[in-house]
Amino acid sequence: MNVVVPNKSGFEELFEETITSSIRDLLGESSMRAILYHLSLDRLAKDPKVLDQKMRELLQAPAVLIEEVIIKDLFKRIDLLYAPTGTFNFEKYANAAKEVYMKQEKRHHA
Repeated sequence: MNVVVPNKSGFEELFEETITSSIRDLLGESSMRAILYHLSLDRLAKDPKVLDQKMRELLQAPAVLIEEVIIKDLFKRIDLLYAPTGTFNFEKYANAAKEVYMKQEKRHHA
């Protein structure tokens, strides 16, 4: 019996790549591997809210710093200015980036 896993969206691939490279750049390869292992998520970028919750459970206060680096890198990759306002909200910024990415994709394919 074969299980079919839906393909990741272009954004999900970009976001996942950004998550891993940001953590690797910040903490090194072995720390990145340990964090990803302990997050135990099949698809890191599928649900930003779940990722945020798991990061905070695992890393507590430093999770916010790591998440902010991830968001800055993600925004840079889609040519979006990161201008934080108010309390940092990982899910809000990740969803905003996804929206912009999807609009850019529509323009490129139109």
